Amino acid sequence: MRALKIRFTEDPLLIIRRSRRWKKRMVYVLAANISFKYKSGERSHIIYIGTTGKGGRRPATSASDKASEAFYDLRGLKEIRVHLATCKGRKRVKTWEHLESALLATFRQIHWGLPKYNMRKGSIANTKDIKLFSRKALEKLILKFAA
Repeated sequence: MRALKIRFTEDPLLIIRRSRRWKKRMVYVLAANISFKYKSGERSHIIYIGTTGKGGRRPATSASDKASEAFYDLRGLKEIRVHLATCKGRKRVKTWEHLESALLATFRQIHWGLPKYNMRKGSIANTKDIKLFSRKALEKLILKFAA
Protein backbone atom coordinates (compact mmCIF):
# COMPACT_ATOMS: atom_id res chain seq x y z
CA MET A 1 0.00 0.00 0.00
CA ARG A 2 1.29 3.45 -0.94
CA ALA A 3 2.09 6.00 1.76
CA LEU A 4 -0.24 8.99 2.03
CA LYS A 5 1.14 12.38 1.02
CA ILE A 6 1.25 15.11 3.60
CA ARG A 7 0.45 18.65 2.49
CA PHE A 8 0.65 21.82 4.53
CA THR A 9 0.22 25.53 3.92
CA GLU A 10 3.34 27.61 3.43
CA ASP A 11 1.73 30.72 4.87
CA PRO A 12 0.14 30.60 8.34
CA LEU A 13 -3.64 30.57 8.40
CA LEU A 14 -3.98 32.14 11.83
CA ILE A 15 -1.58 34.56 13.47
CA ILE A 16 -2.19 35.76 17.00
CA ARG A 17 -0.18 38.80 17.96
CA ARG A 18 0.39 40.14 21.45
CA SER A 19 -1.19 43.55 21.97
CA ARG A 20 -1.45 45.92 24.89
CA ARG A 21 -5.12 46.22 24.02
CA TRP A 22 -5.75 42.51 24.72
CA LYS A 23 -7.72 42.62 27.96
CA LYS A 24 -10.19 40.43 29.72
CA ARG A 25 -13.12 42.50 28.50
CA MET A 26 -13.02 44.24 25.14
CA VAL A 27 -14.88 44.72 21.87
CA TYR A 28 -13.70 43.15 18.64
CA VAL A 29 -14.55 43.77 15.01
CA LEU A 30 -14.31 41.04 12.38
CA ALA A 31 -13.50 42.47 8.96
CA ALA A 32 -13.51 40.48 5.70
CA ASN A 33 -11.22 40.96 2.72
CA ILE A 34 -14.26 41.77 0.55
CA SER A 35 -16.89 44.41 1.22
CA PHE A 36 -20.63 43.86 1.45
CA LYS A 37 -23.39 46.17 0.29
CA TYR A 38 -25.92 47.15 2.95
CA LYS A 39 -29.43 48.62 2.69
CA SER A 40 -28.11 52.19 2.61
CA GLY A 41 -26.16 51.42 -0.54
CA GLU A 42 -22.89 51.88 1.38
CA ARG A 43 -20.32 49.09 1.47
CA SER A 44 -18.38 47.81 4.49
CA HIS A 45 -15.85 45.09 5.28
CA ILE A 46 -17.30 44.58 8.79
CA ILE A 47 -19.11 41.27 9.20
CA TYR A 48 -19.38 41.12 13.01
CA ILE A 49 -19.01 43.30 16.11
CA GLY A 50 -18.80 41.42 19.41
CA THR A 51 -17.64 41.61 23.00
CA THR A 52 -15.66 39.37 25.32
CA GLY A 53 -18.07 39.22 28.22
CA LYS A 54 -16.69 35.86 29.35
CA GLY A 55 -12.97 36.37 28.99
CA GLY A 56 -10.06 37.17 26.71
CA ARG A 57 -10.09 33.94 24.68
CA ARG A 58 -13.34 34.90 22.97
CA PRO A 59 -12.06 36.94 19.96
CA ALA A 60 -10.01 34.01 18.62
CA THR A 61 -12.85 31.55 19.23
CA SER A 62 -15.46 33.85 17.74
CA ALA A 63 -13.25 34.63 14.75
CA SER A 64 -12.78 30.96 13.95
CA ASP A 65 -16.51 30.22 14.44
CA LYS A 66 -17.64 33.14 12.30
CA ALA A 67 -14.90 32.38 9.75
CA SER A 68 -16.03 28.81 9.23
CA GLU A 69 -19.63 30.00 8.89
CA ALA A 70 -18.69 32.87 6.54
CA PHE A 71 -16.32 30.81 4.39
CA TYR A 72 -19.20 28.39 3.79
CA ASP A 73 -21.81 31.11 3.09
CA LEU A 74 -19.98 33.94 1.31
CA ARG A 75 -18.48 33.63 -2.11
CA GLY A 76 -15.05 35.22 -2.65
CA LEU A 77 -14.18 35.46 1.03
CA LYS A 78 -10.51 34.61 1.59
CA GLU A 79 -9.55 36.35 4.82
CA ILE A 80 -11.09 37.64 8.06
CA ARG A 81 -9.18 40.05 10.29
CA VAL A 82 -9.83 40.60 14.00
CA HIS A 83 -9.50 44.17 15.27
CA LEU A 84 -9.71 45.04 18.97
CA ALA A 85 -11.42 48.11 20.42
CA THR A 86 -11.01 49.08 24.07
CA CYS A 87 -11.58 52.11 26.23
CA LYS A 88 -10.66 53.21 29.72
CA GLY A 89 -12.80 51.90 32.53
CA ARG A 90 -15.17 53.75 34.81
CA LYS A 91 -16.33 52.72 38.22
CA ARG A 92 -19.43 50.52 38.11
CA VAL A 93 -19.84 50.91 34.34
CA LYS A 94 -19.45 47.99 31.95
CA THR A 95 -17.77 50.18 29.36
CA TRP A 96 -17.05 47.30 26.95
CA GLU A 97 -20.77 46.52 26.70
CA HIS A 98 -21.59 50.18 26.11
CA LEU A 99 -18.86 50.40 23.47
CA GLU A 100 -20.23 47.37 21.61
CA SER A 101 -23.76 48.75 21.74
CA ALA A 102 -22.61 52.20 20.59
CA LEU A 103 -20.65 50.70 17.68
CA LEU A 104 -23.64 48.60 16.61
CA ALA A 105 -25.95 51.62 16.87
CA THR A 106 -23.53 53.73 14.83
CA PHE A 107 -23.23 50.96 12.24
CA ARG A 108 -27.04 50.83 11.99
CA GLN A 109 -27.26 54.60 11.54
CA ILE A 110 -24.71 54.57 8.72
CA HIS A 111 -25.69 51.32 6.94
CA TRP A 112 -29.38 50.96 7.94
CA GLY A 113 -28.79 47.47 9.26
CA LEU A 114 -26.59 45.25 11.38
CA PRO A 115 -23.32 43.68 10.25
CA LYS A 116 -23.77 40.46 8.30
CA TYR A 117 -23.42 38.05 11.26
CA ASN A 118 -24.75 40.17 14.15
CA MET A 119 -28.10 39.33 15.70
CA ARG A 120 -28.10 41.77 18.63
CA LYS A 121 -29.12 45.33 17.87
CA GLY A 122 -27.26 48.31 19.27
CA SER A 123 -29.65 50.20 21.47
CA ILE A 124 -30.27 53.49 19.67
CA ALA A 125 -33.02 54.21 22.18
CA ASN A 126 -30.50 54.02 25.03
CA THR A 127 -28.56 57.20 24.31
CA LYS A 128 -26.26 56.59 27.29
CA ASP A 129 -24.30 54.12 25.19
CA ILE A 130 -23.59 56.64 22.47
CA LYS A 131 -23.10 59.60 24.83
CA LEU A 132 -20.27 57.82 26.67
CA PHE A 133 -18.18 58.05 23.49
CA SER A 134 -17.54 60.70 20.90
CA ARG A 135 -19.92 60.23 17.97
CA LYS A 136 -17.14 61.32 15.64
CA ALA A 137 -14.80 58.62 17.02
CA LEU A 138 -17.49 55.93 16.63
CA GLU A 139 -18.20 56.97 13.04
CA LYS A 140 -14.48 57.13 12.27
CA LEU A 141 -14.00 53.56 13.51
CA ILE A 142 -16.96 52.23 11.48
CA LEU A 143 -16.00 54.17 8.33
CA LYS A 144 -12.42 52.93 8.59
CA PHE A 145 -13.77 49.65 7.18
CA ALA A 146 -15.81 51.25 4.38
CA ALA A 147 -15.03 50.15 0.85
